[in-house]
Amino acid sequence: MKNARSAKPTPEDVAAAMRLKESWKHRASGLGLTQTKMAEELGITQGAVSQYLNGRIPMNYRTLKTFCLALGVEDTDIRSDLPEQQFNTPSTPSNEYVEVMALPQAVGLAAGPLAEGYAQAHAMKFRKSVLRQKGILTRPLAMFYARGHSMEPTISDGDSVLLDTSDTDAVDGDIYLVRWPEGENQTYGVRRAMTLEGEVFFTSDNRHADSHWLKPRRMLTKGKAITVLGRVHWIGGWR
Repeated sequence: MKNARSAKPTPEDVAAAMRLKESWKHRASGLGLTQTKMAEELGITQGAVSQYLNGRIPMNYRTLKTFCLALGVEDTDIRSDLPEQQFNTPSTPSNEYVEVMALPQAVGLAAGPLAEGYAQAHAMKFRKSVLRQKGILTRPLAMFYARGHSMEPTISDGDSVLLDTSDTDAVDGDIYLVRWPEGENQTYGVRRAMTLEGEVFFTSDNRHADSHWLKPRRMLTKGKAITVLGRVHWIGGWR
């Protein structure tokens, strides 16, 4: 999975940017919205906001939703072809879908406390038939936005992720939302489980992006135990 900012924009990306820029032109000023304020909302630079508006870098779903919420427009008015939207925009009666609430904060992919106010809290709709097929329809599900680069290329900054909070038994190779002590703070992140000689460790897919995770960490370490909060099932596609 490529980082959105390093991927080359497709014709669809450019067309969506043109529609977004047109909405921005007509609505931003009246809402008191500036590129600087938008940059603060997204946690990026003003220059990156300008690049989004001019189609130089493609928007992922979180970026699209944040722009649209700020402008008061529907995301499908800008584009409707992102992977998340095939679940989020039902074309059949709503009783065929289940809403999965978003966590009110982003989950870090790098070291540091959970980022305050990073994610827009909302719900995504998933087909009940698909969740039933995956065996998780009746499970306690949640979704969140990931932040950072330590799980690339599997998970990129800004990706939306579906989580089963009841699945906390670490299985070798699977990805989990975990919590661990970092100084006086409890830090949250997404890490991959691995089993070595009968012991469970957690590791990042891109270790060089996080100096705290250059080596796998043992799950059960006195005073530094890692707590599993749930298994990742979906990152813009089923796992």
